[in-house]
Amino acid sequence: MDIKYVNPFIQGLFTVLGQFGVTDIVKSKLSKKETLSVTHDITSISGLTGDIGGNIAYCFPEETAKNIVSKMMMGMPIDQLDQMGRSALSEFCNMVTGTAVAKLGNANAPVKITPPSVVIGKDVFMVISNVDTLAIEFSSGIGTIELNIGLEN
Repeated sequence: MDIKYVNPFIQGLFTVLGQFGVTDIVKSKLSKKETLSVTHDITSISGLTGDIGGNIAYCFPEETAKNIVSKMMMGMPIDQLDQMGRSALSEFCNMVTGTAVAKLGNANAPVKITPPSVVIGKDVFMVISNVDTLAIEFSSGIGTIELNIGLEN
C-alpha cells in the first residue's frame, strides 16, 4: 500500500482529534492484516469510491468511544452510547475520512466517501473486506483508536 494513501488518514485523525483538544496522540502499534477485520467493541466504517476504492474502519474500546463523544459534546459526561452518541461516532468517522479525502483530492486522486456505519457489540468479529489492510493503533489520554486502511487500488 502506497504511503501517499495512508498519511492523509493519519493526518486526518490527528487534525480532527486536535480540534477537540486531544493532542497527546502517539502511534503505538502497526500491523498488516490479510483482511479488513475488526474485533473492538465499536467500529465506524466508511467506504471509498473513485480513483481509490476500499474501506476505512475506526475501532475503539467502549470507553474510548464514550470519551470521543464527550469531547465532541463539549465535555458532557457520556454514560452510554445512545442514538446521539452513535450519531456522533458516525460524524467523527465522517470528519476524519472527509479530511483525508480532501488531502487525497489535492493529490489529484478524486475520491468519494460513503456514509459511515457504526457497529456496536462486545466480542464482535467482523470481516469487512478481503483486502490487505494496514492497522495502525494510536494511544492518547482518551484511550486507544485503531485505524484500519483497506484499499483495493
